[in-house]
Amino acid sequence: MKREIISISALILLLGTAQVARATLVDSNSIIQDGVEYYLQTDKFVYELGEDVVMLYRVTNLTENPVDIGKVVERTEPAWYHFVITVEAGNQVRDYPRVIPGLGPQILCLQPYESIEHEQIWNMMNDNGTSYEVDDFPVGPGIYNVMGELLLLYGDQDKRVPVSVSIEIIPEPTTLALLGIGFIGMILRKKGRYVRWKRNGVQDYRL
Repeated sequence: MKREIISISALILLLGTAQVARATLVDSNSIIQDGVEYYLQTDKFVYELGEDVVMLYRVTNLTENPVDIGKVVERTEPAWYHFVITVEAGNQVRDYPRVIPGLGPQILCLQPYESIEHEQIWNMMNDNGTSYEVDDFPVGPGIYNVMGELLLLYGDQDKRVPVSVSIEIIPEPTTLALLGIGFIGMILRKKGRYVRWKRNGVQDYRL
């Protein structure tokens, strides 16, 4: 009995330790196309419910020549980027920018080795498919896909190079601990219901 309890406790501890280890690592991905690197990262692989997800999107010209990428919203207003967060099934839960500024387009031209980047924080809220915050609601645990791309306009959408990473949202440690304790308690109760006795000289086991 003690051996089983220790094994279960060790398993729970091991899983928790693995999640903590993954939570300290940056999750990133990049695509290089026509000499331009499109890079996306989140500050972790694994998040607890209620944490902020810090997303960074960067576009870098890796060549020795200027590169015209496409038409975007004026760079003086930081809305040339586009983040989309979806669940595993593909349903969208949030995107940024929430509202595109009504500024005129300009050609995004990067000089040799020039980069532009934008950092965005997702507060784990589902935007409910609207541009209003009053109907937002918190997301639950699960696997989520984070995608970053340039917000290209007016016929340049075919130049999009979306880049994605997957993150996992887990319950808070207190919730995990309670689940583990409950699981151990269930095992103990089940074991305790096995009663051994002799009847008519025959050993029997009964729940």
